[in-house]
Amino acid sequence: MQISANIFGMNVHRPHTFETSGLGAAIACAVATNVYPDFKIAVSQMVHSGDVFTPNPEHQQVYDRLYKEVYSGMYGSLQTGYQKIQKITGYPS
Repeated sequence: MQISANIFGMNVHRPHTFETSGLGAAIACAVATNVYPDFKIAVSQMVHSGDVFTPNPEHQQVYDRLYKEVYSGMYGSLQTGYQKIQKITGYPS
């Protein structure tokens, strides 16, 4: 979670539960059975933030430089490989 905060330069909130798939299903059920009138209200009532991870500016600068100076320039050289993977796997179609 801390790495995500550093990479994206924004706070990252850990959900209050590790059972997020079950929570999503419960939210859908609550809306379907009219416990809540819509998803926005259901989410506001049923989802709560746990720990919050704030970006470390020093680390964020490193990730930003890596992206700008290394990773963004790699796509061109990897494009042929990506096309071969798509041909072999059919994904994405």
